[in-house]
Amino acid sequence: MEPRQNRQSFFSAIIGELTRRKVLRTVGAYAIGVFAVLQLLDAAAEPLRVPDWLPTFVVVVLILGFPVVFVLAWQLEITKDGIKRTAAAGLLSKSQSSLLFSFMMLATVALGYGFYEYYSEEFARAEQVAATEEAARQFSAPENSIAVLPFADMSPTADQGHLADGMTEELLNLLTQVEGLHVAARTSSFAFREHDTDIREIGRLLNVRTVLEGSVRTSGNRVRLTAQLINVDDGFHIWSQVYDREMSDIFAIQDEIASQIASALVDSFQGLEVAAAGRADNLAAAEAYRTGRLLWWRRTPEDLQRAAEHFAEALQHDPTFAPAYAGLADTWLLLSLYGNVSMMDAIEKANAMIEKALAMDPTSAEAFAALGLARSNLEQYDAAESALRHAIELNEDYVPAHLWLSTTLDGQGRYPEQQQVLEKAMEIDPLNELLAVNFASNLSIRGEWERARAMLNELIAFRPDSTTMLRSLASHELLHGNLVEGFRLAYRSHSLQPEDPSDMATLAEAWLSLGAYEEAEKLLAQGMETHPNNGHLQNLYWQVLLASGRHEEAKSQVLQWQQRAGDDIPEFMARNFNAQLGLLTLREGDVSSAANYFQAAIDSQASDKYDSFKVLILTMAAFALERQGEESAQVERLMTEAQRYIRRGRVNGVDNPDINYTEAVILAMTDEVDAAVAKLREAYDAGFRFTWLLEIDPRLDAMRNHPGFIAIRDQIGQDVESAREEVRSLELAAI
Repeated sequence: MEPRQNRQSFFSAIIGELTRRKVLRTVGAYAIGVFAVLQLLDAAAEPLRVPDWLPTFVVVVLILGFPVVFVLAWQLEITKDGIKRTAAAGLLSKSQSSLLFSFMMLATVALGYGFYEYYSEEFARAEQVAATEEAARQFSAPENSIAVLPFADMSPTADQGHLADGMTEELLNLLTQVEGLHVAARTSSFAFREHDTDIREIGRLLNVRTVLEGSVRTSGNRVRLTAQLINVDDGFHIWSQVYDREMSDIFAIQDEIASQIASALVDSFQGLEVAAAGRADNLAAAEAYRTGRLLWWRRTPEDLQRAAEHFAEALQHDPTFAPAYAGLADTWLLLSLYGNVSMMDAIEKANAMIEKALAMDPTSAEAFAALGLARSNLEQYDAAESALRHAIELNEDYVPAHLWLSTTLDGQGRYPEQQQVLEKAMEIDPLNELLAVNFASNLSIRGEWERARAMLNELIAFRPDSTTMLRSLASHELLHGNLVEGFRLAYRSHSLQPEDPSDMATLAEAWLSLGAYEEAEKLLAQGMETHPNNGHLQNLYWQVLLASGRHEEAKSQVLQWQQRAGDDIPEFMARNFNAQLGLLTLREGDVSSAANYFQAAIDSQASDKYDSFKVLILTMAAFALERQGEESAQVERLMTEAQRYIRRGRVNGVDNPDINYTEAVILAMTDEVDAAVAKLREAYDAGFRFTWLLEIDPRLDAMRNHPGFIAIRDQIGQDVESAREEVRSLELAAI
């Protein structure tokens, strides 16, 4: 019996020792407290929007507290005289105390580990649920929503594409008139013509719950059309139908079957009705117009010219068809940007078409949108905004009106409003390339460059031959200092369309950024042979001449362009010519003439938009006047106005390499050299890599001997040289 009595005595001694030291009570109270804190944190984490890392951090800290609490409870006690060390054990031997301490430490660690395992899983599960819910919110399509995919031509000779597209167009035309039904725009749904994409992925990309697909098959004098409505969530068919008809009148067949399909589709949704048809009386005119719009969206000079031909064909079928007049107006205006038409010629021709469109239909959304674009191109932003908002009121699904309203807001520096307009438009037309590149530009200028890049890369993966998006991403990569990647994208785009002036300009911009002036000049000269009136090519050619120190040639070119443009040009074009001549005469040392040119280039209209070009003119005018010894009050007024532009830009969220460089210039001109160098460092960190600008910009003279400036200049030079060498080593044919 002796061993049993000893074991009981030892167990009693352990309980007595833990009780004497208050270890069990203290650790138990701590465990209850930890449990309460973690329960509260679990419940409050989502409502309080605490950072994702905070719950895990709290759990780890509280778990680490278990051994700390145990040690403190074992070693110390609270008495009326304060905290004192607990008296040595009297119930246990020294070896027994060590064994007990080790065992209790292990038990405490095990308890803490148990808490950690349970709550780390709970928080991970909560994060996963939150992420799932966020993804569901992000990709939650409207309840009544549909995308009409291009009907497939299943005819033996595959020559009925016009009938298949016509059927798709008629369905889109009817369904967009159903109030309460969200219909993906044509430009987005037609993107899947050549793609064998899973229905669920199509639904996600187009933000719709249902997809309609169909086919056309001809045999002799008969045509069979099939159509099926598919649920995006599970891929099951909601509705399907087959139509057999005689090929007596293609347009009548399209009209009849499209109406039947539309009615059947609407019955599949809740509380919707097909509105009375609002399409053109002459279906041939409508068909020609739709084909023109398809080409018009592509923006190449050739496609724009072909679009104009189709709009003209529509008017031959129906001289009263207002949208076709508006289409011609749009095309002329775009040819001044993408083709070889001068701005004033384009606006003159466009205005005539707009007047005819409004005479035929005073409620034409297309005509008011064209009017808004014409006014926006002249920088008459108030008139442009009024016309474009009215176009949206007339037809909120007319995507070009949203697009041009966004560019009008961009012209005024109203970037938060521009983002809202673009987000609304992308709900209508989520895969529209032009909406995407404008949205990416909005994100980029407001410092969300990584988000912009991710969006464009996702769309390029879907449309790898989209020169519109390739050019846009190339320009953004160059702006943010990624010169090799910018060149790769520009070269790839140019390879797809080697004669397109926009692609030539983007690749020339890449060569210029790399300091490869000969390559840039050769490409620009080639472009101006075929597109002598393209303003983008002209401006880049002037920059190349300026960067390479050929001031006389640059001045001669500007004077030629000015003479060719004539006296009747928009004010902003005259300001541009004066600014260019001012920079060149300043480089020649003619400070007085430069001051006159810059003062003539100053915009008389006040604006709230941050505009680096306007800041350039104001600061250059101030620089030239100060060199002339003019009164400080005039110089100070110009500098104050330049600083106002920068402040307004910051208020509107502008945060990119350009504004950082401009701020560095202002600080250098006000003799805040250390601050100027720090701001130039910020510009470099954001991606500023324009070595030629650093070399020729006289506004930086005050900081040129500063060690910080020299270090940044040399680093930029090394970066550009390294990128240039890497580009020259590339296998260009493989890009």
